[in-house]
Amino acid sequence: MRSPALRSTVKVAAFLAGIAMAGAACSAPPVSSPIESMATSLPAIDRSAGAGAKASLNEASGEVLLPMSAYWYSDRENVIVNSAVAFLIYDCVEDAGFTVAPWGGGGKALQDYRFGQWSRPLAARNGAMPEIREVPGVLDEQPARPPLSARHQAEEVKCTNSVGRAGLPELLEGLAGDTSLPHQITSNAVALTEHDSDYVAFRKSWEDCVAGKGLKVAEEGSWNLSSSGSKKDEIRVALLDFDCKEASGGARKPYDILAEYQAAQMKDHQAELNALADEKTAAVERAKQILRDHGVADARL
Repeated sequence: MRSPALRSTVKVAAFLAGIAMAGAACSAPPVSSPIESMATSLPAIDRSAGAGAKASLNEASGEVLLPMSAYWYSDRENVIVNSAVAFLIYDCVEDAGFTVAPWGGGGKALQDYRFGQWSRPLAARNGAMPEIREVPGVLDEQPARPPLSARHQAEEVKCTNSVGRAGLPELLEGLAGDTSLPHQITSNAVALTEHDSDYVAFRKSWEDCVAGKGLKVAEEGSWNLSSSGSKKDEIRVALLDFDCKEASGGARKPYDILAEYQAAQMKDHQAELNALADEKTAAVERAKQILRDHGVADARL
């Protein structure tokens, strides 16, 4: 086991900026923008092949679970895997003769907001702002790291490059340059959803409804509505937004369409997806063992 200085986890956005690891990736993709792909470039997918698939939307946390969520790390799993990678980098830095300062804390993740607000309780609490949920870290938060010498910084960069991911894959939706099967399925599902006739009708009904209430879409193709900027008005607008979605077929409808397009594509690739699920499970278990080896108690895993 390494020195007590290593018994820590790190904050969300710190891994690539220096050596601290990312605590948790945001579960919410960026707010939806117009799909660049033309309909003619999309695969021919019959949504009815995924009939019955539903999205699970958590009214308390803002988390959305879709059929393909089984093949990405959860926010908690991402904390565990990134923490394990960082400990291995710290080992390398210690082997080079430098003491690694304590680091710790959990992470945060944003509500899935690709189709705008879908929860009345969250709209009433946050208005147009997505809910931010806490993702616990594997160890308690530690004091901030002191300034590092140039040689120490250089060694951390060197160790980060040499350790890499240590064989632990990055299984996160929306990573740049990802050409994996899960990425293809999820990307296709988003594009197919936004070209789906039921979705288009839902969107048109919603636009007509919010216009009838004197509201304006902030940007063409987005689900954001303009407000005065005050918290009170943001909540008012968000609740009207939700009411219009409900009147247009239900605020969860776009997510269920998305779920069906994911499920429809999964049917032809289940063997490959099963292998990916096994890979994810093995990666998380290996990461947990690395953390145990560095003094992290099972109760934190």
